[in-house]
Amino acid sequence: MLVSIYRTTKFAAQTFYRNLWLSVITIFILILTLFTVSLVATMNLLADRAISAVEEKIDVDIYFADNTSEENIIAAQMFLEDVPEVKNVRYVSKDEALEKFKDSHADNVDIQNALEELDENPLPASLIVQANELSDYEVIMQQFNNSEFDIFTEEKNFSDQQAVIDKLSAITTRVYQVGVAVSAVFIVISVVMMFNTIRLAIYAHREELAIMKLVGATNAFIRAPFILEGAFYAVLSSAIAMSLLWLVVLFTAPYVNDFFFGYNFNLDVFFYNNFLFIFSIQFLFSLILSVGSSMISIGRYLRV
Repeated sequence: MLVSIYRTTKFAAQTFYRNLWLSVITIFILILTLFTVSLVATMNLLADRAISAVEEKIDVDIYFADNTSEENIIAAQMFLEDVPEVKNVRYVSKDEALEKFKDSHADNVDIQNALEELDENPLPASLIVQANELSDYEVIMQQFNNSEFDIFTEEKNFSDQQAVIDKLSAITTRVYQVGVAVSAVFIVISVVMMFNTIRLAIYAHREELAIMKLVGATNAFIRAPFILEGAFYAVLSSAIAMSLLWLVVLFTAPYVNDFFFGYNFNLDVFFYNNFLFIFSIQFLFSLILSVGSSMISIGRYLRV
């Protein structure tokens, strides 16, 4: 058994080195394919996580008029809590709103002095509403607008945050579409390259294969080196493509993290936590691509 494995591996290595430049070009094409596909898949996962992180920060702030009693605001809160689409409702009183405003502008002396000159608290009481899903906000606001509590409100601010989500989703969709198109082109090129590489290897070894068949080698033993060669291409190209992807993450992480500053998202942590998953998918895809192409070429050109 060990002897068969050794001979198969040796034969596959000889095939690789005899067509070294063709092997290098094939690996280069596979690397480009894997890198493109991995980048698109990673960006898709990244976009999903990023949108989820942004969605966690999204809420609706319902501001009430100054003459609205606390009893009416509490009643409005209880009404919203009974809406199935609502995840959480938090009441922010006028005093709490003022304290938060002071804390957020603690370094601004002019604002602090202006607040001390005021006789009354200018900030309104509000309810902060979070929905179970982003699409639920429209339902929630429709129900609230049709309720008896809508007359007490002065402002509702959800449209700006919705615009952030829409813009991010639009960019993600466009990048994903372009990435899929480019990946498809590289996949086709990779299949053709692997197919021709194995075909040339079969042609180069045609005399040796005939001798092996005459001395009693099984069909599986004759085919194995070419399948192993395809697997070797998959291992090497996956390792290099993953290294390139890691370098891209390393250099772009500071910019991505700055873009999502304040949100529960970090590109470095995301990549490290999903490293094995990304590499496994990448290697499996590479193995299917290279070994599958090899087997098609073997089936067509290897007559044993």
